[in-house]
Amino acid sequence: MDFLVPATALAGLEAAAQGGEAAALAELAWQLRQRDSRRALALCEQVLAMASLTPSLQARLALSRCEIAALQGRLDEAETQLAQARRSGGGATLEGDALLAEAVVAKARGQRERELGAYARAAACHARGPDPRRQAIARAWLAYEQSFATPADADAPAAEPAAAAFADAALALPLSRRDPARAAALFLRAADAARHWGLLRHALVCTINAGTALQGLGEFDRAAACYDQATLESRAAGWPALIGACETRLGALLKEIGRLDEALVLLGDALASLAGVPPGINKANACAELAQTLLALGRGVEAVGPMTEAIAMYRAVRSTDNLTVNLLGLARALSAAGQVDVAQAALDEAEQLIARHGFNALVVGVQEALTEIHRRHPHLAPPPGLVLPNATLHHGEATLAEGLKIVGWKAPASLHVALAEDWAAAGDMGRAYGHARQALALKDGETERMRLSQTPAALRRGAVPQGAGATAAERLLSPKEREVLVLVARGYANKEIATALAVSDETVKSHLKKIYAKLEAGSRKHAVTRARALGVIGVAG
Repeated sequence: MDFLVPATALAGLEAAAQGGEAAALAELAWQLRQRDSRRALALCEQVLAMASLTPSLQARLALSRCEIAALQGRLDEAETQLAQARRSGGGATLEGDALLAEAVVAKARGQRERELGAYARAAACHARGPDPRRQAIARAWLAYEQSFATPADADAPAAEPAAAAFADAALALPLSRRDPARAAALFLRAADAARHWGLLRHALVCTINAGTALQGLGEFDRAAACYDQATLESRAAGWPALIGACETRLGALLKEIGRLDEALVLLGDALASLAGVPPGINKANACAELAQTLLALGRGVEAVGPMTEAIAMYRAVRSTDNLTVNLLGLARALSAAGQVDVAQAALDEAEQLIARHGFNALVVGVQEALTEIHRRHPHLAPPPGLVLPNATLHHGEATLAEGLKIVGWKAPASLHVALAEDWAAAGDMGRAYGHARQALALKDGETERMRLSQTPAALRRGAVPQGAGATAAERLLSPKEREVLVLVARGYANKEIATALAVSDETVKSHLKKIYAKLEAGSRKHAVTRARALGVIGVAG
């Protein structure tokens, strides 16, 4: 049984499973374990009800159920299924696959040492087996996971096509902090490859990471599209860690475009989604974004706690780039809390990591933090070689200069506003007016990006709450009907909607029939127009 098959092979597996033989049904379940977890579980149950299953078939079914349970957050069940698979035996191939399944369980538990060890042993195990594809995938997977701590620099193409999903992502990780535009392209390419080979979890992570890189460049509409896709797929799969990750990134996007109160609520939702998930990268991200939002709201003292918690988790999972970003945030939070010496220590560690790993794009964050620290504490010693009127202007202009070195970077209007105010306070009205004009020009573009960024929050919620607090327009459609209509508004065909929501074509048609009746609409376009007029969906959705 292949570890992975391309999407083009699924039709053949479906046809073989029509005969109802246990082996064919089990193989289909194995290949659907991430593509369609719910259906895969149903197939497993169907096979388990049959008599006289071979030990190897029982082991394969247990591994399918193990991986699905881990992704759905049922971790004790995942461990039980893993142990059952190993008791069934099956040689080097099955043991190597069991180690890869163990790595999935370990990741879900936040057990980083166990996870990396399982990948390393899987690669060694498959090296002794008869399947070179499995060996290549295991090695690429291990290299990708190791790249969080030790960024990969090689740009050699993966010899095994299925391994390319990990090779591209491993290369993209450090580029996120050096060349975000190229990183986004690599992450999207990795996501496409992962979907083709049935690695949906990896595809969603890469899609989210692509959105994060694009957001860092100010490409809010493209970032929103990435979050849209990841949100729909993670909700359809029912994977709490990925749902929480999507909510975190949507909250970060709302924070970025200035909708701070909404961001705070959404990040609270993300932490609630992750409540049953052990400490790890997703929970760390949610804590970090919550802290950054509190900072933006002027609540820096409150930000110290969640930022410190996030940094501890980043250290535990050896996520070097995220650690660096959040040391910068911690420096800002500690500065707001009046702990300047500790803030400087966090900033010094961040600068050391940037120099060690070449995270050149994060130099912007260093200058931003120094600007804020000197603005809050003007009595601090000025930087060496100061030629501008004060340290705040020195670091503020350096923020702009460092950002412009990054391909595709767009200065936020808020940076020009701050520089305009600082130059005005220094008495240089010419420079103040120059920055003010640039801020006004950028504000127009950011207003448009804010409009385009309405969609993700709507998709995250599926619908506005249907209780007494909702308006009549919001109660008009069910959550699922509203999800369907949002996708209709984005130009999706029925089959694309069915795929995105993990339902059948007939279900989509049924939803549309109800939508037309409720909105008194005679066509797709008419339904979208009516929904927007009633406020059921946003202008961009």
